[in-house]
Amino acid sequence: MQRASLDLLVHPDTYSPLELTVSEADEQTIVAGELEADGATFSIRDGIPRFVSEDVAEDQTVKSFGQKWEKHRYYRSHTEDFYTDWYLQRYQLGDSEGLKKFLSDKKYVLDAGTGAGRDSANFAAHAPADAKVFGVDTSWAALSAFKTQDAAEHVSLIHADVNRLPFPDEFFDFINCDQVIHHTPDPPVTFANLRKKLKTGGEVCCYVYKKKAVIREFVDDYVRERISDMPIEQALELCEGFTKLGKAFADLETTVELEDDIPILGIKKGTFDVQRFLHWNVMKCFWNDDFDFFTNNIINFDWYHPIYCFRYTPEEFRAWFDAGWEVLSWNVQDAGISCRARKT
Repeated sequence: MQRASLDLLVHPDTYSPLELTVSEADEQTIVAGELEADGATFSIRDGIPRFVSEDVAEDQTVKSFGQKWEKHRYYRSHTEDFYTDWYLQRYQLGDSEGLKKFLSDKKYVLDAGTGAGRDSANFAAHAPADAKVFGVDTSWAALSAFKTQDAAEHVSLIHADVNRLPFPDEFFDFINCDQVIHHTPDPPVTFANLRKKLKTGGEVCCYVYKKKAVIREFVDDYVRERISDMPIEQALELCEGFTKLGKAFADLETTVELEDDIPILGIKKGTFDVQRFLHWNVMKCFWNDDFDFFTNNIINFDWYHPIYCFRYTPEEFRAWFDAGWEVLSWNVQDAGISCRARKT
């Protein structure tokens, strides 16, 4: 990480300035060293400062996603176009020029839960040259995978818990927490913690999983209870059944029509692709023909395997923005709910 970015960090608990000791550096970045304040020492490894505590590192959900990133280091490149277009659509940002316009007045940007860095890289590519983009994740494997990509040169990566960030309050102009917050132990608390780090007048993009139909919710909880303690290889093998089922139904290329709602099961009337109907109403059996089998299977795995996987109704999520926010865009889909809002 560049020294100028390190100088912006503070002790995550006391907010005291950090004193830097350098043990290795190249022309532009601090490669290794230590940050110290108030009796606590935080290491810098491979240019990434590390603030994750041992108890967080041992959390089942954190370890599950770490195993995912270890197994699937090409995930970002394999899915980037699909998810970038979906992101811009959900937050009503239009296209790449729309994203550039949105970021034009954002000096400090946080990608909270950056994973393999897709959003961080997009922000860095479209933000002003003097903007600083920080990508934070609890998974060292995710950051390590991102570090090998050229785009990482323009993003300051930090190994930290989004609930315990090494930044002052009222610091960021924009915080992105997309497809992440529902995997934290207490999402409303996490949201409140992120709000503290956002400047008044700053904006947030946040996405949560939406509650599904009754049978789907039951099956999700049933499978998660039985799969979460499995080693990753065993869990991936189990998920192959869901993935193959999703492909089999997708290959049918046929539809099913329901003339009436089934309210007791939360199923809506309409005409549906049969695979999509099964996916949204019965079980998670994701399949996308544009992805290879392993990528489809990883997507099913990272739904079922993490213990923390909260889902919300639109009303429940909207309540997060009742006080102190101006909602700028609101998008509800079968998969989840996206909100872009300004802190007032």
